[in-house]
Amino acid sequence: MEKKYLNPLLDYTFKKIFGNEKHKEILIHFLNSLGIESQGHKIVDLRILDHTNEKRFKLDKYSVMDIKATLNNGELVNIEVQILPYEHMLQRTIYYLTKMYSDQLTQGDDYGKLCNTIAVNVLGYNQFEHDRIHSVYHIRDAETCEKLGDFLEIHFIETRKIEKSPQELGEDLKGWLLFLSNPENQRIKELGKEVGEVGQAINLLEELSRSREERAIAEEREKAIRDERSFRKAELEKGLKLGREEGREEGREEGLKEGREAEKYQIAKKLIHKGMDLPEVSEITGLSLKDLMNIDNLT
Repeated sequence: MEKKYLNPLLDYTFKKIFGNEKHKEILIHFLNSLGIESQGHKIVDLRILDHTNEKRFKLDKYSVMDIKATLNNGELVNIEVQILPYEHMLQRTIYYLTKMYSDQLTQGDDYGKLCNTIAVNVLGYNQFEHDRIHSVYHIRDAETCEKLGDFLEIHFIETRKIEKSPQELGEDLKGWLLFLSNPENQRIKELGKEVGEVGQAINLLEELSRSREERAIAEEREKAIRDERSFRKAELEKGLKLGREEGREEGREEGLKEGREAEKYQIAKKLIHKGMDLPEVSEITGLSLKDLMNIDNLT
């Protein structure tokens, strides 16, 4: 059965909603819900910079659609959505953040012209071991934790932790998380009547979902993600099979059997942490669902 709404966590859909210059108040409200403040004041205006070639995006299923914006005081913000775990995500984030920071200057410009730069990563998987949904990172002193400055700021939002995290969040952010994770929830419809920006986001999502062209593009994007997930599963299964074959060749079957079992649990733990469903983890590792549900006690 076809879902009423497209997935708002899909980068294509996300940008259509939050990267819409005609409805930039949606992005302003979302950024303010994260506590991104411009010189101690709420963000009141911004300009969305559209550098993405949408035609190229449609042809290249592996391209990324992010949102770049300049706040009213000149600060720069980059918002990116990732549904699947991305290898070296932290290094990638630092690279693009510092590049965006340094690209503000041309030869001969004074360093005083540099404006603070902010990265926001909305993730459909778990990046960190901790149970917080919203994490914020700055450059700080290793001993006193004193902030060096507001030059660079990184936000991570891990949507897979919504149900279990004990972290206290603001009402506005909780509303946006509900919209991103379950837009067909009745509470979202009620919230849309209470908060104008959320209501606009719902309306835009409804329009996108009704459009045959937009739905076709979004579904092609989702297919690419499913294909990538299947490829990763196949590679993991191939690796496990190779490990078993090498183990048989080397002998010492009993000890190797124990080692392989331990390896299965370690792989399973990583997959679960990244947000993969238990049945998929069971299929890849060969471990039972019962064992997987007790994995914290077994490893």
